[in-house]
Parts: sequence; C-alpha cells; structure tokens
Amino acid sequence: MTTPRNRRPITPGDVLREDYLETLGITQGALANALDVDRTTISEIVNNRRAITPEMALRLGHAFNVSPEYWLNLQLAVDLYDAQHSPLKKVVEKLAVLI
Repeated sequence: MTTPRNRRPITPGDVLREDYLETLGITQGALANALDVDRTTISEIVNNRRAITPEMALRLGHAFNVSPEYWLNLQLAVDLYDAQHSPLKKVVEKLAVLI
C-alpha cells in the first residue's frame, strides 16, 4: 500500500459515513446496536476522533461483508501519513541507518 504524499488519505470514519451509513441509510445508532458497541464509539469514529482498532475492524468487516484488513489498511494509511508529516519525521531522519 502506498500512502499519498500530497494529501491526507481518506479516513476510515469518512468511508464509514459516506460509503456505508449514508449510502445504505443506516443511522449511527442502528450501526452501534448491530455491532454491540456504544453509539458514542461510532460517533467518534465517524467524526475522526477515534481510530479503528483490530476489534472494531472485525465488527465492521462482519457487518458490511468486507475484510477486517480493509478497515485496518484505511487506518494504517492515515496513521502513516500523519507520522510522516509530524515533527517526528525530522527526528527519524537524523537517526543512524544500520544497513
């Protein structure tokens, strides 16, 4: 998987909201009930205040008949982009290369 360099990748929350909830006409509350999680959890994911965990990836994958890896890869792309565009990148660039 390649991470876009010029823009932040779409977040799992945006995908969940736009491609699943809005497209299928499912409310956050109905999804929370179907996944057996608190509605606040879904709201935080949809509003990009909570990351997708492996457990949530399993739940979403099952509910929407997609692989859990799909959800985790969306999260990974965002996390990697954010790390590459953070102050940490300059610190890492100064570290020794071992091979």
